[in-house]
Order: sequence, then C-alpha cells, then structure tokens
Amino acid sequence: MIDSAWLASLGHEVAGLLTQPTTWFVACVVFISGITRGFSGFGGALIFIPLTAAVLGPRKAVAVFYLFDLVSATPYGFSYLPKSRWREVAPMAIAAITMLPVGAWVLKTADPLILRWCMAVLVSAMLLLLMTGWRYHGQPTPLASAVAGLGAGLAGGATGVSAPVVIAYWLSSTAEAAVIRANIMVFYAIASFSTDVVYFFNGLFTFDVVVYALIAWPIYSLGLALGARFFKGSSDTHYRIVAYVLIVISVVLSLPILDRFIR
Repeated sequence: MIDSAWLASLGHEVAGLLTQPTTWFVACVVFISGITRGFSGFGGALIFIPLTAAVLGPRKAVAVFYLFDLVSATPYGFSYLPKSRWREVAPMAIAAITMLPVGAWVLKTADPLILRWCMAVLVSAMLLLLMTGWRYHGQPTPLASAVAGLGAGLAGGATGVSAPVVIAYWLSSTAEAAVIRANIMVFYAIASFSTDVVYFFNGLFTFDVVVYALIAWPIYSLGLALGARFFKGSSDTHYRIVAYVLIVISVVLSLPILDRFIR
C-alpha cells in the first residue's frame, strides 16, 4: 500500500518542478525522443541522454530515461516479436544482459566526462564504417549477434546509449527496413527491462528520478504514437537516411564541449 505522505511529497515535488525552465526543456527533449523512437525503433536514448545529461547529470539522465521507457516503449517493443527474427535477436539480447551489471558499475564509478568522450569516439567510428557503404551480405550468425550484444550491454549499462552498436550491426545487413526495425524494437524491449532491473538493484532510481519519469511518461508515449504513424509512409532508403542522421546527432550532442550551450 502506497503511503499517503509519500504521495503528498511526490505531488509537491512535481508541482515544484513544473515551475522550472529545466523541466520544460527536458519535456521538449522527451517529446522529440519519443517521435524518434516510434519511427526508427531506436534513437530515444540517443537524443534524450546527451542533451539532458548536461542539465541533470549523466547518472540521473540515464536512470530517468530507462524508467519512463519501461512503462511506454518496452511493452510496445514486445508487440513486434512475431515480425522479428528471433534467431538473430536472442543471442544479442542474452549477451547484452550478461554485460549490463558491468556497465552499471562503470556508470556508478567512472568519471562521467571520460564516459561521454569514449562514447563519442565509438559512435563516430561506427558511423564512418556505415557511410563507406560496406554491407554484410550474409545472414547474421549467432556468434556475431552475441559479440554485438556484449558491446551493446556494456555501452548501454555504462552510458544508457547502446543503439550505435546495435544499429551498426543490423544496418550493415541487406535486410528490409521492417525486419531491421522489428529486431531493434524487440531487442530494446528485452534490454530496457533488464537494464531497469540492474539499475534498481544498484540504487539508481532515486526519488527525484521517479518524479522526472512520471512527468516524462505521457509526453514520451504521445511521441511514440506519432513516430509510428510516420514510419508507415517511409521507404527503406528513407529509413536508413534517418538512422544515419540520428547517429550523427548523437555524436554531436554527446560532446562535453557543447555543455555550456545547453546548461
């Protein structure tokens, strides 16, 4: 049973946050993140975490995202199971889950600036590889999927952003956009739920994180619905172009040298 004093404190905290410009900035970012995730199957964290980390701090930004994503995008992602290729998703998801505790430990103990610079370098390298036009012309193997999952789990647990690893892996294939999107949606549904469990036991879901997540949840859900409608009218070419643009945005926004323009 929920304590009435806790609910009163929660309502007071929400009311206070709604009077702050920072909250409305976060709300705008949440909406854009939702549209992005609904359209492409990824990108919510790519947009939300780099921008809000400058005003909330990396640990809080990551925790807030995964909490509101759990109750909005995660159930939506599981609905794509029939359209996904489970033989490709399962090895990646299992490998990612095994690395999440390691990534969460890094998030709690490492210097946030070092984490952000490392991620920017990693994303840039993967983007350059994709833009060369290189494609893997075979079927993704369980071993390759597992290796990609290990990298995604570590990056996701440590920075909240695992999309570049996953997207670089699946966009390098010749699969249709609908299949790629379904695989991504299912993988992130599994990975997000697992990340929330790990973060919970690491004490990352503090009271103020819950408050921000409650404010963000309905805004993000609306963005998801709009993004999904946009996807229905897109082609494979448009899908890949949007994916590349999102990766570029993630690189630029994650650079710590831009913090002074966001704060």
